[in-house]
Amino acid sequence: MLRYTATLLGILVYGQVCAQIYALPDGEDFVDAQIFNPAFIKKNKISRIESKIEKKKDGDRIRDLFQSEVYTFYESGKLESVQLIDHKNGDTTLTFYTYGDEGIRCLIKNDYAGLYSYCYSYSDGLPSKVVYSRSQDIESLTASVNPEFKKEISEEKIEHVQYENQLHTTYFNSVNRPYSKEIRYYDSNGYYVRFLKTFIMTSSSHKEEYAYNEKGLLSEKIVSEDDHSYRHTYEYDAVGNLLAENRYQKDQLVFRTENVLIPENMLLKARLTRNENAAHIIIRTFEYSYR
Repeated sequence: MLRYTATLLGILVYGQVCAQIYALPDGEDFVDAQIFNPAFIKKNKISRIESKIEKKKDGDRIRDLFQSEVYTFYESGKLESVQLIDHKNGDTTLTFYTYGDEGIRCLIKNDYAGLYSYCYSYSDGLPSKVVYSRSQDIESLTASVNPEFKKEISEEKIEHVQYENQLHTTYFNSVNRPYSKEIRYYDSNGYYVRFLKTFIMTSSSHKEEYAYNEKGLLSEKIVSEDDHSYRHTYEYDAVGNLLAENRYQKDQLVFRTENVLIPENMLLKARLTRNENAAHIIIRTFEYSYR
């Protein structure tokens, strides 16, 4: 298990805060985008977060991987874009988000052929349709989310049926045939306790089960996928800041991630992930820009 002291990064984790910068872990959502807490980002007028990525093998010094992650935010605090930059090879992977009143409107990514997007329509607060489109060459990002953008590749329909403490969702392909089903289970207090996804033609499945601590924060997630499973556990400080995440396979710890906070303002100073099998730590240190 990792033990990080003041001699490693020169800071201690303490203090109290009314909101945490890192979005708390939650159950399976339809479109998951909020890596950081929008309320915290908005309140602190943060416009950009950049992380430098380094690596430390056991018995070796810290080495620069010449990689970084850049997050930008709307004034609302919601995530606008994520860039994964490989400075050595000159490669950048981009994910860009736009929002409507009911949630994420479009998610845009890039690959070797240009830009592609997944744009969502909603009904009663739930996604009802997703359209996959492409933007050729170097067209602007706004082209791929503009309603006049007609380079649609496929369209899928999503239907929902609500029962007591359950939400059943069916996905239909571009020829209107069902191919996947999801069930979300809730307890009598509204806590999300179980997620089940199955594929109709292959019968393969994905299941998640959730447990919570005395403050109602997610404490454990068990994931089962066909022939293997793994377990996540989460640790918090007294005021609900996420301090650590652990991943176990066959009851063996394989990853542990610790969040190191700046005590004066509770900004995230570093995120440290230990890979037990590879015997190394990936270190992400963060810098902030403000409006």
